[in-house]
Amino acid sequence: MERLSILGSVLLLVFIGILSSGCLDDEDEAKVDCAEVFCIGTLLAEGEGFNQPLIDAVDLAKDDINKAGGNIEIVSGNSFQAGAGEAAASAMQLLEMGVHGIVGPSYSSDSLNVFPFLVENEIVAISPSATSPRLSEENKKVVDGGNQHFFFRVAPSDLFQAPILAKQSQGNTVIVNREDAWGTALASLVQEQIMSDGRQVEVVSYDTANFLDDADDAMISEAAAAVVSRVEAAVQRIPDVESIVLFVFNKEGGRIIRELLDSSVIPEETGYYVGDGLGFESALFPHVDEENGEIEGFKQVISTPPPGKRLEEFQERFDSSDFAAHAYDAVVILRLAALSAGSSNPSDYVSKIRDVTREGTKCHSYATCAAALTDETTVNDDIDYEGLSGPISLNNNGDIEDGLYAVDTYDAQGVPQKTYLNFQGEEVNTN
Repeated sequence: MERLSILGSVLLLVFIGILSSGCLDDEDEAKVDCAEVFCIGTLLAEGEGFNQPLIDAVDLAKDDINKAGGNIEIVSGNSFQAGAGEAAASAMQLLEMGVHGIVGPSYSSDSLNVFPFLVENEIVAISPSATSPRLSEENKKVVDGGNQHFFFRVAPSDLFQAPILAKQSQGNTVIVNREDAWGTALASLVQEQIMSDGRQVEVVSYDTANFLDDADDAMISEAAAAVVSRVEAAVQRIPDVESIVLFVFNKEGGRIIRELLDSSVIPEETGYYVGDGLGFESALFPHVDEENGEIEGFKQVISTPPPGKRLEEFQERFDSSDFAAHAYDAVVILRLAALSAGSSNPSDYVSKIRDVTREGTKCHSYATCAAALTDETTVNDDIDYEGLSGPISLNNNGDIEDGLYAVDTYDAQGVPQKTYLNFQGEEVNTN
């Protein structure tokens, strides 16, 4: 199959109106010759606070790889609106520029949007943070049809997060979720787990369009109040609600939680349990009174890299955040796979993506892994890159098979006490 299909060319014309402002800077485009270097495109939605540390982590990976002779360049395709169905158009423009692989998209909805394009045009993408189980299902369909999938991710599927979070919650529960590929799927999984424990649960889903980036404070407050009104109704229907589980993003999460805390209907002793879509420091803390202990007892469940000196050194290099280590690893894996295959063509190196992450000689940086692949013997050619985000071990459906979750329990001043769990929900000693 040709890298850019006839259909892809037609779609390019269809999407040209969407891209009239351009996803890529013309001056930067002129500087990059993807025939001479290994070009990695990014689909990480500039302007999203969540994505900026991921973009920075990609640049750090580029610097480290190039210091080791990796000869890569990063081409930005980030100028699209997250969740607006524009990711495929940006991916198309990256392909026109000749990129050899993609880091992103970061969100599940954007990943599902770009998924058919990746398969049709045989271009590899590794997401650092898309976690919807629907992505595993799409890959499985491709594999079961006898074809090669081209989407991978280095963050775990929510099939693992859901039971961990459900077991953290207590008693009868109300779930509040974004109505999108991430929130809807995760809410359904948690609801199923809670019901299997014999507890009652109601789900309140909300339309993300009510929390647009250009909405003013009054509009956002009104939308948040409408969500909370529905939660209050659910609390009155279910006896003795003890927990509210939230699958929210930064743009709306803090405002919704503020309204929940102000409610005269929701009991003060209600426990709050939050998934991995909300940044507490950036999005929640500005809306709560930490000094009065408003978030004491709040819990968040999130995929996390293994703690230790290696992670600390990485985080000291820039303003890091959740999933930044995963973005760094995505860049390294793309380059190592191409090096292992001896080709920059995604159709050639896609089979090596899985191979360089499992069942070989462990290596912990691009420099050491590349040295093993390029020495004069073949004894070290089977490598197992163990990244900053942890042991990756990709399976046939492009999912990681092992890793850690952190359960952060917050005190009255907003300081978390961390408990580490494995994918089976068992506590892990990380000392």
